[in-house]
Amino acid sequence: ELPITWEISNPDEWIAAANDRTVRAEYQILRSILAETDLIFHPAFIRERSLWKNKTSTETIQAAQLVMQLSPGCAEGKPLRSISLAGIDSKFFERHRSLIIRLLDLRFDGDASQQGLETFLDAWREQDHWLLLADLGQPRSLPFPLLRVRATDLAAHDFTTARALLIVENESCLHLLPRDLPGVVAVLGTGNNLTWLHSALHRDIRVAYWGDLDTWGLTLLSRARTQAPLLTPLLMTREIFDLHGNAVVPEKSPASATPPDNLTTGETELYLHLLACENGRLEQEFIRVSLVYSAIRTWVIG
Repeated sequence: ELPITWEISNPDEWIAAANDRTVRAEYQILRSILAETDLIFHPAFIRERSLWKNKTSTETIQAAQLVMQLSPGCAEGKPLRSISLAGIDSKFFERHRSLIIRLLDLRFDGDASQQGLETFLDAWREQDHWLLLADLGQPRSLPFPLLRVRATDLAAHDFTTARALLIVENESCLHLLPRDLPGVVAVLGTGNNLTWLHSALHRDIRVAYWGDLDTWGLTLLSRARTQAPLLTPLLMTREIFDLHGNAVVPEKSPASATPPDNLTTGETELYLHLLACENGRLEQEFIRVSLVYSAIRTWVIG
């Protein structure tokens, strides 16, 4: 006469079976959060109770609505506390920083935690974004082969000893760069932090940009071109993408349904192609070393 198994067809029946006041209260909070937030966040809210456990449902809903209105670079150099969206107050980012980063990661494939919140949103901060500089040849243009430099300092640096500047989206590509190019300095790990390129001191030297082959990489290329209109893109073509079919992966959260400005016709066509692909993301780390060497050397010589 005792049941061996229970057949539970929905969460409401499970809550009733549990017959626990605390579980029932948490379930009601979760239901209110799910009813007011985007579907993209629901699996995380269900699986990660810590995201909302010590917050009011109103705060959690506000954070989710705020994240849906944020985009890379949207702060445009202003402090986070000055962002006024979704009815938040000036200290909302400070109180709910980890939650906002987690939700941004769900929208933008982990970019917020990888780059840091301020860098991802291009927000002003007291602790500046540090970039990695690599001298790619002898004699050196820098005092050391590798240097860590703040973006604000880099914007004011006089590169008179360098003849060319290579901008690399991801720092993890350091091992792919040739080291026999005197006068060439690589700046790695730039991500969305590209405003330093606007400095007039960089306009007298040649600039190239190399980023991931996905909609975000092309979006960052567009932003870099805004700061340095004459830059040369490297390895960001349909041909390179097609050559690495075994290394492509899905792009979980494309940058936008429409291509950004400042792309060439070919880059715009590539952007639309990547949007249509089931696997539309090629991370720059997986491009063949021989192709990377060839492209950089051709750019330097040309």
